[in-house]
Amino acid sequence: MYIMKRKTIKMKNKKNKYYRIFDKYSRNKTYLTKKEIIKLMKKEFKLSYSSNVVISLMNIWGKRVNQSKVILKEEFHKLFKKPDGFFRDILI
Repeated sequence: MYIMKRKTIKMKNKKNKYYRIFDKYSRNKTYLTKKEIIKLMKKEFKLSYSSNVVISLMNIWGKRVNQSKVILKEEFHKLFKKPDGFFRDILI
């Protein structure tokens, strides 16, 4: 039982790291817009991609809110998961 509890605590801490980054760059704390995701990539990870790559990111992992694609908070941690996540090579 102790091992299981310890494992769930580790998973919560890992998600908290992602959510802290998310909250730092999100204005409304529920989703990231295209501008916010670009700012996050430049400041946090020192990444710079062309607009076509960013549009693809938004189309693949984003959901439509108010006629624009956004990354929801519930989906953000999936960007870091292997094998398909956009940020799969980045360790936090």
